[in-house]
Amino acid sequence: MIKVKRIDCPDILKTGLTPASQGQEETEDVIKFYSNAANRSAKYQKTGKRGHRINESYSVYSDTIVREALKKMFHGKCAYCESKITAIYSGDIEHFRPKGGYNNGAGQPLTTPGYYWLAADWNNLLFACPFCNQTNTHKISDNGKIEDFVQGKLNQFPLRIESFRLTTNHGSLFFSNEKIYNGAFDQEESQRLLLRPCTDENVELFFKYDDYGLILARDGLDNVGQKKAETSIRVYALQRLGLVQAREVRVIQIKAQIKRVEEAIDNLNNYIDSSEEERTWFEGILREEMQLLHRFMDPDQEYAGLARYTIQKYFNNFN
Repeated sequence: MIKVKRIDCPDILKTGLTPASQGQEETEDVIKFYSNAANRSAKYQKTGKRGHRINESYSVYSDTIVREALKKMFHGKCAYCESKITAIYSGDIEHFRPKGGYNNGAGQPLTTPGYYWLAADWNNLLFACPFCNQTNTHKISDNGKIEDFVQGKLNQFPLRIESFRLTTNHGSLFFSNEKIYNGAFDQEESQRLLLRPCTDENVELFFKYDDYGLILARDGLDNVGQKKAETSIRVYALQRLGLVQAREVRVIQIKAQIKRVEEAIDNLNNYIDSSEEERTWFEGILREEMQLLHRFMDPDQEYAGLARYTIQKYFNNFN
């Protein structure tokens, strides 16, 4: 997981426009719907008749414009595991705060409705793979053993202290009293246990990786930081076997490139006192090998977080 800079909100989701955007209209509809206590146990349908948005339906967040913006922002990668999605799957539009209902952890009862007022909120939307975003039975590497666990985010949104949870009453304030709503939102954010790639500035510093592709809480975190790292690894199923194996392959590729860099350094040192033409030649080779190594860390590359950790660790030891 790496920090991702959020791009501009698509017009279809913007608020405060005249006339109102489809996203604002839908949000106003759903707030009105759940302001009626009799509807609190009812499901707000995802799509309307023949795919058109009507009252009592969610659909704007799944518009093609929104999907393409999210795909661009995350370079076609899952926000959580950093696997490339788009070659084999269209990708899930993930609601970080679940819109339909939430629980504080896997196996806990579902509370409905969820964060319905954020269903079309740009800041609440991410691009994700089905293995991180939905629940599946995964083979998980756990203390050297491979066991089956049901993992994946789905409706999970755990907090350290449940009393800070935003409620339906807060949802009704989303447009009508931004000051009170934002204050309550900030309080809940302070209790959030899931790391979020578009919000947490130092999200990469919560994790470390070993040579076999395992992801772990990084050394030196305080108790809260360690809890966030461990909760995120579990909830997003970041230790699933297929993903660990894919990361291990990436480690092998990075180490092979590091070896080529070392060989280029040795060659340059061997020819440092040679002719300017030979020295320039080997300097060019070293630059090319370094560029290829740094390419692993670019945000559009799979497992850039692992690459940044592995390469930084190498250079720290090298120095």
